[in-house]
Amino acid sequence: MSQTTTERISLQSLSTSNASSHDVLSMTSTNVYHHHGILNLPSQDLHNSQDGASRLTYRGAEPDRRSVKSIENIMYQNEITTDFPDGGIRAWLVVLGCFIGLIAVFGIPNAMGAIEAYVSTNQLLEILHSSVSWIFSINLAMQCFGGVFFGELFDRYGTTWPLLIATCIMTTGLLLTAELTQLYQFVLLFGVLTGLGNSVAQSPLIGSVSHWFLKKRGTALSIATVGGLVGGTIFTVMLQNLYTSVGFKWAMRILLFVCLGCMILGTLLVKERKPEPVVKTKFELIPFLKGALDFTIVKDIRFVTLTLAACLAEIIAMTILTYLASYAIGMSIPSSKAYLILTIVNLCGIPSRFFSGILADKYGRFNMMIASGTLSTIAIFALWLPLKQSFSILTAFAVVFGISSSAVISLIPVCAGQICSADRFGKVYGTLYFFLAFMILLGTYVSSVVIGDATPKDFKNFIFFEGAVGFASVVMWVYARYTVVGFRWCKF
Repeated sequence: MSQTTTERISLQSLSTSNASSHDVLSMTSTNVYHHHGILNLPSQDLHNSQDGASRLTYRGAEPDRRSVKSIENIMYQNEITTDFPDGGIRAWLVVLGCFIGLIAVFGIPNAMGAIEAYVSTNQLLEILHSSVSWIFSINLAMQCFGGVFFGELFDRYGTTWPLLIATCIMTTGLLLTAELTQLYQFVLLFGVLTGLGNSVAQSPLIGSVSHWFLKKRGTALSIATVGGLVGGTIFTVMLQNLYTSVGFKWAMRILLFVCLGCMILGTLLVKERKPEPVVKTKFELIPFLKGALDFTIVKDIRFVTLTLAACLAEIIAMTILTYLASYAIGMSIPSSKAYLILTIVNLCGIPSRFFSGILADKYGRFNMMIASGTLSTIAIFALWLPLKQSFSILTAFAVVFGISSSAVISLIPVCAGQICSADRFGKVYGTLYFFLAFMILLGTYVSSVVIGDATPKDFKNFIFFEGAVGFASVVMWVYARYTVVGFRWCKF
């Protein structure tokens, strides 16, 4: 499954204690402000309250149609500076490090279908599908939920310490998972602990790319997040073979060692880039939590619509990838072919992830998300819904869905980055995924309830559910784009 995932947003505070020349962006013809952690809106005005403190009044998103600003100004107006390397050896080494690290961090969710299909028919055979689903929904939710805290950790302390901590937590979770036999054990150790490790690693691995790239950010993030698809492909095939050759315990242990190697290499290569030197301050828990939980951004209609669109898109990507193998087995397709379907989804996503980033940089990130969501929804209704135990048609669906859904992980954070600046990217990226965690938890559980007893009729209802969520996702992406540029055609 995926992921952060994952180009996410950043905010700036205007307090008397840390005000700077970057606190308020220079006002253009669109009156863009950078204030109080609220994302920059053309229609926002700053007013002084009676106590002298600044506050923000929102009058609704009215995209400025008078301006003839260039497309670049529209896309990058929220950056404090546009002075990014956008290339060079160091920048691309960071991308390589993120690619390698995300083999583990996103590879585990992308291969979760292989784990779910095995444990639900072996260790947890007598447990209801809706109960087993808590293992994987909590794992995904933890990966997103922790971002609100660990995004701030990345903003303050850079990449090295968060990645080292993440490596220890993730590998411990996988080591203990090998020994599990009970549902509650899987929930606590694979769901919570392994998901927490992935969560700590996600912000630095995604956010550091945005420190080095601006105009090529979509391309760079797409290349980096291809690592998750590579990991998902390798892990799915690897686990399928290891289950039969060495058993579940050693399959998990071997997965652990592969992830450990990836995380060590990623930690060595990934480095943040700050426009100004970071001032090291004494760590204090309460101020840290207050800074991490800055929910004032929910006043911004652009953040709200983007979050809703991202939530629906992630639910589609995650739940289909989680239950597609179980669906195939439930439709009397041999388990070896069921695992192959997951491999096809991940393999087809690799070139698509790369080219979707290039197309997003050329034609617009929101435009690309609308297109990919539309294609996914069409594939669900045109290929998956009429399917009647045909492996060839299921393969065709896996190909189309792999191509269309691969943009989700890489372009959601890029879209978020278009309505914020890079210096506080981790914080807003974390806030976005904090909300996303609850939606994924809910979406995965609802999917398992719809599947119920895993009869053909239950799976048909599951397909209708996924199609409805896909259609709603497209509608929300269109609305999210409208809140910024209206219905005019432009690169956005």
